[in-house]
Amino acid sequence: MICRLIRTCALIGLTLGGQALPAAGPKITTHAPIKNFSLPSFNENGFRTMLIRGREAVMLNANEAKLDDMVLTLFSGDADARVETVFVSPSAHVLVEQRVIFGEESVRVVNDDFELLGTDWRYDDPKRTILISKQARVVFRTELKDIIK
Repeated sequence: MICRLIRTCALIGLTLGGQALPAAGPKITTHAPIKNFSLPSFNENGFRTMLIRGREAVMLNANEAKLDDMVLTLFSGDADARVETVFVSPSAHVLVEQRVIFGEESVRVVNDDFELLGTDWRYDDPKRTILISKQARVVFRTELKDIIK
């Protein structure tokens, strides 16, 4: 689903950029940036699970986009459409088919229970994991029961 939407955005970028579309074949490439990029993701029940936004996106290949001023919002995936977690970074890469977002620059991750800060980070949506490799800082906003046994 995400892959189809990225390709659609690339197609729009080509059309708006004034470049001719290829006469045959599904391969679309562009180096023109896509302004005000927005890519939602939905689950099998049609509820929004994720929204990736950026001030500008450049398609590096059919599977990877580079975003400037990236905001990633994770939703509950149900009718409530509750915002669960928000990521903010000045720069990020999106691997569309793998549903992985990563970056070397700073990231701030906020939800009701914690706030993460750091650099050299990676979010894997299928695994629902966040990895911050450098300068990691965590502030917990909830009671940590039985953290050390």
